[in-house]
Amino acid sequence: MINHLERFVQAVSFRTAQIAQVILFSTMLIIVINVIIRIPWKPLPGTVELVEMSGAILLAAAIAYTALMKGHIAVGVLVDRLPVRVQAAVEILTSAVSLLFSSVLARETFLFAMRMSQRGYTTPNLLIPIAPAVLLVAFSFAMLALVLLLSLVKAAAVLFKGSEPG
Repeated sequence: MINHLERFVQAVSFRTAQIAQVILFSTMLIIVINVIIRIPWKPLPGTVELVEMSGAILLAAAIAYTALMKGHIAVGVLVDRLPVRVQAAVEILTSAVSLLFSSVLARETFLFAMRMSQRGYTTPNLLIPIAPAVLLVAFSFAMLALVLLLSLVKAAAVLFKGSEPG
């Protein structure tokens, strides 16, 4: 069961990271084009709103993959010196608190996106609906919650069994 969850989380996190990569490339392209054409002509309309939206999506889409790869900043100076089971207990505590916060963020961001969709919020210049971008951010927080749940389950296996589930 754990292996199925782990493969699912890895696959979806990898896909969201790929989305983040495409968005990063697109954002860089928009900025470069805007800089180049600004000198002889007028700047691209809506550049600021496109970069703002893509920045939010980029950060959110990459966070689950970063957490899965343990690429986040961790204070391991003290924890790394503790016994393995104590390290697992600390991991359970931090994963549980982070899971709680990311779950609340996912839920509230989803509800916020639904309200934005109902009210028809769009960007001011290009009139792009904002709700789909906010939904992608909510999905990314939900993926982060799944990554944290997986981390919590693995740490619990270490704490109670002395080894990771295999």
